[in-house]
Amino acid sequence: MKISNQIIIVSVLILIFIFMKSDYKSMYTKALTYLQSGLGQVVYQNNGAGINKNLVPEATTDGESSTPTVVKATVPGALIVSDSFLSNNTSKINLVSKNVIDITNEYRRNNGNLPALTENSKLDFSAEKKLQDMFVKGYFEHVSPSGVGVADLGKEVGYEYILIGENLALGNFKDDRSLVDAWMASKGHRANILNNRYTEIGVSVGKGNYNGKTVWMGVQHFGLPKSACPSIDEVLRGIIDLDQKKIKEMESDLSTRKAGIDSGAVREGLTTNGQIDAYNSLVNDYNKLILDIKEKINTYNKEVRNFNSCIQGV
Repeated sequence: MKISNQIIIVSVLILIFIFMKSDYKSMYTKALTYLQSGLGQVVYQNNGAGINKNLVPEATTDGESSTPTVVKATVPGALIVSDSFLSNNTSKINLVSKNVIDITNEYRRNNGNLPALTENSKLDFSAEKKLQDMFVKGYFEHVSPSGVGVADLGKEVGYEYILIGENLALGNFKDDRSLVDAWMASKGHRANILNNRYTEIGVSVGKGNYNGKTVWMGVQHFGLPKSACPSIDEVLRGIIDLDQKKIKEMESDLSTRKAGIDSGAVREGLTTNGQIDAYNSLVNDYNKLILDIKEKINTYNKEVRNFNSCIQGV
């Protein structure tokens, strides 16, 4: 009886072994398909969420996808100067940029107690470039014959701004106050001087030849610097770009590994089970990196939205 029982048990074990051996491949295939289908959904959802969708700044005005640097430039029309501001004795005229800035701030203080404009050396430089360009090329306009305006000059001198403006004057003014008074008597020029959005100024005044006569010209450049709004971390943007490149490389590696598992071939000295373990480990790293990139993108996009919200209020 005992021998009979042993024979039956052994027979059953043999049958089970034969069945398992014959069906092992199909069982493995089904299990792997199920496993990869689940992982594939995670990978697809993370990868298909549109990581790049909101990465580009949302509100640019210069036609580029980078951070906005210009909202607008304010340039009133040509200044018509009354004789009351001018002098017949040109030899005694001595206009000084620093005095023009001080008088400009005096008018701001006396009209709504506006904050004083801070002199900016880059705006001084752009104003000087404008002054010399007008004398050399013989014009008196906000845009040069070659099409260069105040916005271009700001960029040329490296002044990063949100808002920029320009006042021009031509004439032999009695003194610095007469020059500023002439601007204040003109609606458009007065608006620039009393614009509460400007925080910085640069001025250049000088004497030269224009239309065969010796005359003085004055240039005021006003600016609201880019630093007035929350900054955008472009280093973070660079890290995101590198991480996204790494994601693409990992996707290619995963695709190659999956093909190897499906074929049943030995790869890198690993059995099929070893390849599955390596594949799943890489998927985990991939998904972690996806989540990390999403956090970085959310941070970057928040900075972009804050910046855009700031410039839209200008």
